[in-house]
Amino acid sequence: MSALVGVQVLFVLFGMLIAAFFPFFAPFLRSRDLRPEQIGTVFSLMALARIAMNPWWGHLADTRFGRRTILQTGSVAAAVFALLLFAAEGGFAVIAPAAMLFAAVGGTLGPNVDAIALALLGEERIHRYGFIRAWESLSYALMTLLLGLWLSSVGVEWTLIAFAAMAVTILAWSFALGRDEPSRSEGHGRLGAVGTVLRESSRYRAFLAASLLTWTGFAAAWNFIALRIEDSGGGLRTVGFGLALGGAVEVPVMLASSRMAARFGLRFVYLVGAVVYATGFLVWGLITSPVLLSLTTVFEGVGFGLLFTSGIAIVGKLVRPALHSTGLSISGTVGFGMGQIFGSLLGGFLYGRFGSVTVYVAASALAFAGAALAAFALDTPLLRRPQEIDVAPVPPHGSEAG
Repeated sequence: MSALVGVQVLFVLFGMLIAAFFPFFAPFLRSRDLRPEQIGTVFSLMALARIAMNPWWGHLADTRFGRRTILQTGSVAAAVFALLLFAAEGGFAVIAPAAMLFAAVGGTLGPNVDAIALALLGEERIHRYGFIRAWESLSYALMTLLLGLWLSSVGVEWTLIAFAAMAVTILAWSFALGRDEPSRSEGHGRLGAVGTVLRESSRYRAFLAASLLTWTGFAAAWNFIALRIEDSGGGLRTVGFGLALGGAVEVPVMLASSRMAARFGLRFVYLVGAVVYATGFLVWGLITSPVLLSLTTVFEGVGFGLLFTSGIAIVGKLVRPALHSTGLSISGTVGFGMGQIFGSLLGGFLYGRFGSVTVYVAASALAFAGAALAAFALDTPLLRRPQEIDVAPVPPHGSEAG
């Protein structure tokens, strides 16, 4: 089996797994009688769990067990804790700890999926990551649409059963991928591989600060978009359609992002994505029609398609290949850990006290601030200059594996 096909299928499966969590988790928490402030707190506690565990998982993947092994471990654990969360009863006091356990192990999946893709591409073709990542967005869009239809009939809590099923499927498919050997021989000093990554690149540290602002705004806006649609008169089908539309838009955008990087550089692609996010969040605060809210999720698809693909490639450029899993885990910890904590608490507080419009104005301001900081943090020829244009999405030496 070609290595490219193996990784593409992995991204398809991971997109289906993400669709079973992100779009419907806030409605799931509401179905358990949690208030907006409590929902925001649950998201923040889950992010805290990711902050505590993600760098450690990245260290283990890069220096001890390899990325495939940690991916397999996380798949099993995520399935188990998804079922635990599905069965949780008793309100916030029971659901919050279960959600934290779920997040602590679920953070193993994304960074290692991405690190496996970067290893396949090689350092010279990292900017082509979007061509592989687009498969995840395509499957996410289709799965979100189907889940929206299914969950409207059976109940939103069944989204966690779908998540567990997809985690087991990823585990089964991972055995088709080639094994990777970690760099066990290198001594990393204080904080292990995490300390090495943070010490080696000041640009990387500045990029983390910009990411924190951008993804804090994203968390405040995105975690409550399903509630915003429902409160405007829409149902789960409207939520599913809108979020599927956003995912579908990611596909051509991610394909285009590689071309944009080849022509304008990774810095330009990242900044455009941040500005699109900021604009979209503001639009969400001004629109009151559930149908229009659903349709304008295309802003999320465009912004995410540009930000995420360029962000992964930027980490790939700023962090050496042997430490990619750690670098991606740290950036994920900052963006989807710390950013989730601050954004979820901020969004929940503003939504409950001042209404949804205030949430989206604040989210827009944070995204614009993140874009401004990134403009300085990424101002280096490595990220400013266009990338070399090539035809094949993977290097010739990556044609066979598994």
